[in-house]
Amino acid sequence: MITEVLTNDLEEVRKQYHSVKIATNGATTFVRIESIALPQGCTPDMTCLLLVLKVGQAKPEIYVKPGIKLSSGRDPRSVNVVAIEGESWLQFSYQFAWDPGQHTLIQFIEGALRRFAKNE
Repeated sequence: MITEVLTNDLEEVRKQYHSVKIATNGATTFVRIESIALPQGCTPDMTCLLLVLKVGQAKPEIYVKPGIKLSSGRDPRSVNVVAIEGESWLQFSYQFAWDPGQHTLIQFIEGALRRFAKNE
């Protein structure tokens, strides 16, 4: 569950990535990383990322900007464009084990983005 322990990772996220903006709306925290690298071969090679942390949620929600192409030139599969706070974001499926007691937000972000390394 997302707790204070996880929110302590936000300082590490600020150190790791440039242009991090954090906003809170009630029990939801929005972490926007203006520019983050996608896996090699993707176009564009950088994107904007949104991490949504909700109190009581099992793991964060993660979104990137629409328009990503895999190294094969294809669009990624199992994606949807959704609106969050009035802006379009790409929601995508990913599978990996993540435990907030053992893994950091940075590990979560990097693990989720590896999904775009799959050449579907």
